Amino acid sequence: MFWNLVANEIISEEWQPNVHLPAFADDFVFVISEPTGAKLKATAQAALTKFQHWTDKHQLKVSTEKSTTILISRLVSGPRVKWDNQIIKRSTSLKYLGVKIDNKLNWADHLITMKTKLTYLHQNSQE
Repeated sequence: MFWNLVANEIISEEWQPNVHLPAFADDFVFVISEPTGAKLKATAQAALTKFQHWTDKHQLKVSTEKSTTILISRLVSGPRVKWDNQIIKRSTSLKYLGVKIDNKLNWADHLITMKTKLTYLHQNSQE
């Protein structure tokens, strides 16, 4: 119950119209849309700075090792964003709530992962 009160503070924060912060339990994801790389970097960095003020206020720790950015765009190279002066690694796919999302939104990574898991489960149930 206490976590819900703390998390609700940042979720209900006023964000720019092109910044969305869905969350489930302690998993947060920023979804940001901008027309240019420069605007994307500025908006993303501002959102992370605001989020960091909230984490600092409540003495919460963000794992930069587990944090990832993914660029779903025609931009060749997306902006680098930082958390506490540490660049957040970029990937072509990420896993959020058990779903693998790739930068082309074609679900290939997720389907391959699910096929591998199902094959393993099926083979082990035969024993």
